[in-house]
Amino acid sequence: MKYRILAIALALILVGCGSNSSGSSEETRSDSPEWWFSPATSETHYYAFGQAKKQNPSLAQKVATQRARDDISNQVKSNVKNEIRDWMQESGLGDNAQALEFSENTTVAISDNVLQGATPDKYFKAKDGTVYVRVSYSKDGVEKAIFNAAKREEALYNEFKASQAFDRLDKKLSGD
Repeated sequence: MKYRILAIALALILVGCGSNSSGSSEETRSDSPEWWFSPATSETHYYAFGQAKKQNPSLAQKVATQRARDDISNQVKSNVKNEIRDWMQESGLGDNAQALEFSENTTVAISDNVLQGATPDKYFKAKDGTVYVRVSYSKDGVEKAIFNAAKREEALYNEFKASQAFDRLDKKLSGD
């Protein structure tokens, strides 16, 4: 009798712990924008996506937009630093040998860009309050930013060289 009760209790626990299919990916997918699962590609624009679920809808939109801009910035330029550490130790002989091993991989990606013109072009708000945003950024904007940065660098260099020339002239005139 005890075994029968134990078997029934075990069966109830297993049935209660079983997962239902209500959390399938199809259901999740239907409450997300179609463009989220099939990202656009373009010769003229970068596209990136962000999502956020917050109590405040305005904050959710801002966070999702910023996450998408972060992704675009990483697409434009990222400085990636990587470190892999590997440690092994073995002690003992023959059947008594014991080995220890530890591996760690750390990657840091840093992106620092000015994204003028990176604008959200698609929004979607899911039933659960999650906000999805697509941001686009013209590749011409990247080229212009690089060109303008090069012009600024050249202007600063020319100003520096002119300053050095005036310093030399001042020294000659003062008799040093």
